[in-house]
Amino acid sequence: MTEDNVSKIKERLDIADVISSYIKIQKAGVNFKARCPFHNEKTPSFYISPERQIWHCFGCQKGGDMFTFVKELEGIEFPEALRILAQRAGIKLETFDPAIRDAKTVLYEISETASRFFEKQLFHSSVGKQALAYLKDRGLREDTIKEFRLGFAPDDWHSLGNFLRDCGYNDQDIISSGLTIKREGGVDMHDRFRGRIVFPICDINDQIIGFTGRIFSAEGGPASGGEMEPPAKYINTPQTAIYDKGRVLYGMNKAKMEARKADRCLLVEGNMDAIMSYQAGVKNVAATSGTALTPSQLQLLQRYTNNLDLCFDVDQAGLTATRRGIGLALSQNFNVKIVHLQDPQCKDPADYVKKFGQKWQETAMAAKPVIDFYFFKLKSELDLSSVEGKKAVIANLGPLIKRLVSEVERSHWISKLAAVLKTKEEAVEADILSVKDDLEVYTSHQQEDSVKKPSIVNKLSDDILSEALLAVLFKNPKIFHDKIDAINLALFDPVTTQIISKLIKLDIKNFKFDDFVKQFEGDSALRIEFAHLKSQELLKDFTDKDLEEEFNQIKNKLEHRALIGKLADLELDIKAAEASDDKEKLVSLAGQFNELTKKFPK
Repeated sequence: MTEDNVSKIKERLDIADVISSYIKIQKAGVNFKARCPFHNEKTPSFYISPERQIWHCFGCQKGGDMFTFVKELEGIEFPEALRILAQRAGIKLETFDPAIRDAKTVLYEISETASRFFEKQLFHSSVGKQALAYLKDRGLREDTIKEFRLGFAPDDWHSLGNFLRDCGYNDQDIISSGLTIKREGGVDMHDRFRGRIVFPICDINDQIIGFTGRIFSAEGGPASGGEMEPPAKYINTPQTAIYDKGRVLYGMNKAKMEARKADRCLLVEGNMDAIMSYQAGVKNVAATSGTALTPSQLQLLQRYTNNLDLCFDVDQAGLTATRRGIGLALSQNFNVKIVHLQDPQCKDPADYVKKFGQKWQETAMAAKPVIDFYFFKLKSELDLSSVEGKKAVIANLGPLIKRLVSEVERSHWISKLAAVLKTKEEAVEADILSVKDDLEVYTSHQQEDSVKKPSIVNKLSDDILSEALLAVLFKNPKIFHDKIDAINLALFDPVTTQIISKLIKLDIKNFKFDDFVKQFEGDSALRIEFAHLKSQELLKDFTDKDLEEEFNQIKNKLEHRALIGKLADLELDIKAAEASDDKEKLVSLAGQFNELTKKFPK
């Protein structure tokens, strides 16, 4: 039944449409190309073939069908990818195999069920209605409240837990969802969210994965329940199998297409900031939900745009968060602007929208490039004729200017600062280069991630050469049919050996790729598809002469690699013979070593 569902989904969905809902793609002849979302790159090496319904990156070597893409990008297993794509295709998984209803699927179901419970409480319970009135007083319309599925958690220890039990969920799954807490040393559990306005948090596919709860009581004080100290104003779902606060942005499920359309995303700090902005017409908005911005969140944003506007609270914590966000965003090649709330009575976008309404659209559009923003801010706050003022300007702007990719832009700012500070350009440039980089601390995670990446390519280097040779053969099999026999099949892995063996036996005059690939399945078929895509894209302008040269180069590299491997094995054997003082074996091994070295090109 699962195979039937997969076939139905593939019939209704096109792989280019699926991938384009996650990342920006552009037409490239019969195919599409994009910058790979799985590794950092400036030049696109990620290709999509609508004809073959596959994708492949020639940089990191990842590839597959639409299900593989969703699994890789979302970090999920097949059952979740199946459900996401089935929902998109409008297919009900009525015959969904219960055996693949994994732990994550249950947590999604519990989160959805809990959200419906919270929504009902907001609109129908007596205290919930007061919370609803509070939200409207904050400026939210009822249609917005319903669109974002806001709810209310009763000030009761067991109401949600008991409801979920009645729905058939067991205690362990309810606890694993983060919605209840097991009492220390006991067997009982109690609700995590009590007496709170609840904001459901969705993943990029609109599935509820967690919640934020804001304290509320009818009396306007903290929730009851026996706590000795006032509870936190906001609490969040803890880390679960489906919720990782460092990998999700509140409202991004609604903002993703708006961000792509505008080629810009506005990042705010709080959930209410995002909702109020959305209501006021600036819909390309997402929130960090009061947590520190992470590289993973920026990678999520980068699927849709490289232009980022920041508007965090104007208090000290917000200013620090803004600076941190700038450091991370610049380290990931974003173009960063700052949205400035010019009214001193408005400490965040939610306040601004409540006061000025749709004027927020003009304010958001007036975002200033990050260096301009800090320059004019410092200019108004400091005495630039004093030595201390000049040093402060360099200390604040230096780390930003150093990160500018454009030499022209960097030179522009050095000249501008030299004129304003009445100092030589050489002196300004020297100070900028030597200034302490307060943004460096914010990019440490990004640097740690980058250390891991080369291992992917090293691990797959053998596959890259094999794929390159197959690509050349598929580009024009007729000119290589007589030369394939000369290839030493021992140079390849078993899959490539099988593919080349079948090519040798073919009636090459009547070669048709579709017929050939049907002889394979699974990983073997995918290997052939990737090589064919490579022949279409990377070898499309090659002449027959170019192809022959490429063939010989790849063949030489394969043979060279095999020689290196044999020499490495001989070196180990020689060391073993030396350790055992086996002189006769040493002479034999040394002779073999010398013979192999003669085979290297002069």
